[in-house]
Amino acid sequence: MKTNVLITVLFFLLIGFSSCIQEKFDEPPLNVIPEGNILTISEVRQIYTDSVLLAAANTETYKFTDDFSVFGIITMDDKSGNIYKTAYVQDETGAINLRLLSPGGVYEGDSVRVYLKGLVLSSYERMLQLDSVNVDKNIIKQSTLHKTEPKEITIGELKTGNYQAQLIKIDNVQFVGNDAGKQYADPIGLNTVNRTIEDCDGNTLIVRTSGYASFAGQNTPEGRGSIIAIAGQFRDDWQLYIRRTEEVKFDNLRCGEYNAIFEEDFASVEHNKKIEISGWKNIASVGDSVWVGQNNGINTSAKITGIGNSEAWLITPKIEIKNPEFTYLKFSTRALSLYGANLKVYVSKNYDGGSNPDNSTWEEINANIASSTSTTNSGNIDLSSYSGNINIAFKYSGLSGNKGVFYLDNLIVFEE
Repeated sequence: MKTNVLITVLFFLLIGFSSCIQEKFDEPPLNVIPEGNILTISEVRQIYTDSVLLAAANTETYKFTDDFSVFGIITMDDKSGNIYKTAYVQDETGAINLRLLSPGGVYEGDSVRVYLKGLVLSSYERMLQLDSVNVDKNIIKQSTLHKTEPKEITIGELKTGNYQAQLIKIDNVQFVGNDAGKQYADPIGLNTVNRTIEDCDGNTLIVRTSGYASFAGQNTPEGRGSIIAIAGQFRDDWQLYIRRTEEVKFDNLRCGEYNAIFEEDFASVEHNKKIEISGWKNIASVGDSVWVGQNNGINTSAKITGIGNSEAWLITPKIEIKNPEFTYLKFSTRALSLYGANLKVYVSKNYDGGSNPDNSTWEEINANIASSTSTTNSGNIDLSSYSGNINIAFKYSGLSGNKGVFYLDNLIVFEE
């Protein structure tokens, strides 16, 4: 009897317990961030221009009160420590600085949607920014690992103001002498340091590095080359924020320095004697004028005097071009008594070394050639179109009734 009562009690207890169990738990409400109207970064910047810079009202900021979004790729995050609670986002129309409420959360290569409602557009010392960005509430990641190609510009182009916050690349620059081979920043005192780069025309630009950057204690390179960085602005100063030192590739010689591949100053020639330097070809292809030595007791050079219908070639030995991108030719000339004669410069990749240069293919190259007795420098002539072995020829030409004298000196083929 007691057993039956116990079974009955347990039965009703189980029924009561099971009635308390729901088949499905209540789920928390989803936090859906609306998309709203889509803007480009250029349009966001224009809103600031129209609403703040050009507005009649005295205001310094613009706050988004409606649903707007902007899409872009994160080009720099704060993981390296060079920037703090900051990220840069870029689309096809421009870029802008995101001031984050807390560090991290978005990373270089992230494709994101930035929800703009509640965010404030402001200018910090002329650097436009979206302020108080909450990564959880304002950033919606679309995908990751996207690579943004930097825009290749010059220092002068950067200072036009058209590239603020964008990922850029500047070529043919170097750290100025006092900043070459120095630490990027102060890793001990954690102080931010400005270093200066320059191009070969003397235009300068600041590279600004935080003492908290992971590379603060590394030394700046001493050569010349290219730098990839974010274009920043502080008042009237334009400055670069680098992401990593691997993007500062200064592997070439500094401005004004060069590595001579081939050079000839004609110091060995005899005055008014036919030039016969080892490896050179001195050929009169029309008439009998040839190149001779000139020695006035101060300096020596090669000289050609042509009268009437004549052609005279002075051809270098084979010159091997290993790094065409960085290889140049330069020389100097003077002229005397020119009556229709001319001097031109050619390059051949298939000259056979014979006595008839016309059997080979020659390409004329542009050079500054003298038209008076004043010494004229050719300028640095780009040889990037040539690789392997080449010959360089200086060809004098004159027709019947023409006359002319040219002097050639200080020939150098070099790598910068």
